[in-house]
Amino acid sequence: MKLFNLIPKNWSIRKKITTLMLMITILGVIFSSIIYYNILISKAKNELNMKADMLISTLDSVRKYNNDRITPLLAEQSAENFLLESIPSFSIREVFNIFKNVYQENYGDFVYKDAMINPTNIKDLATEQEINIIKKLEQQDKLLEKNIDQGFMIKNESNYFYTARPIKITQKNCLVCHTTLKKSPKSLQVLYENGTYQGNQGFNWELNKVIGTKIIYVPASQVYQTAYQNFILMIGIFIVIFALSILLVNLWLKRHIIRPINHLTKVAEAISLGDMEVNFQKQSDDEVGRLADAFTRMKTSLDLAMKRLIRKSNSGSDQST
Repeated sequence: MKLFNLIPKNWSIRKKITTLMLMITILGVIFSSIIYYNILISKAKNELNMKADMLISTLDSVRKYNNDRITPLLAEQSAENFLLESIPSFSIREVFNIFKNVYQENYGDFVYKDAMINPTNIKDLATEQEINIIKKLEQQDKLLEKNIDQGFMIKNESNYFYTARPIKITQKNCLVCHTTLKKSPKSLQVLYENGTYQGNQGFNWELNKVIGTKIIYVPASQVYQTAYQNFILMIGIFIVIFALSILLVNLWLKRHIIRPINHLTKVAEAISLGDMEVNFQKQSDDEVGRLADAFTRMKTSLDLAMKRLIRKSNSGSDQST
């Protein structure tokens, strides 16, 4: 492998293995970082999406309670004066603001909007991007698919992660104020006459049709920050594990490979200089141990050969005399 060729051949075994493990660690950290970071981004989005789902479900409950209980009650008590509290979307907005203020630490950056194509309140008018989301949700509704959309959006020059659900009129009593101006309550007509609401806004809504979206915005930085914090933690753990692995491998290598080989080298050098009193010590039954056995046999053979030569040399000297 080309990776092995990058390691100089004149390096020690210990240095080669340490370098190889470092190279593998670096490559492993790089590749795992890319994969793991994307997983964390997806996880962070899912967590925020779950929070948004919970909020939207809670606000839907407020909407239904307001529409079924509060609106009829206020309509009976105040037929002449139109009360904002009778509008479900107004109650939802107020409840959400209270919720956000109470749980500022976890939900302070969340933004909720009932984005409508034709709203009563101009504040709820959908932007071009929100209109595209509404169209997508409307298409999903026609195909009986899961009505959900999420993603990233540039809003007010800032990047946001959003989660959107459709607003769909399913109860006829919701259309009392939203068919035509003439059919709406007189107290509501007054608000159009005095300019509180303008033109034909908030009318001609249709039953069982997607007319807007319940959308929650969260700064994208919150998604990336959550992912980044988890990423740093996991990469730190990953690096510590690899560092400990390299340390343990080096300690094991020194004890079971380097020291036995150094011992064999010293004994072999001593024998080569004529010291036949030294012996090879077998410390294990692995490859290094078998190498020590081989050197011991070689020493024995060399010792026998030298003794034969000495005897022949001595016998030759005796005959010549």
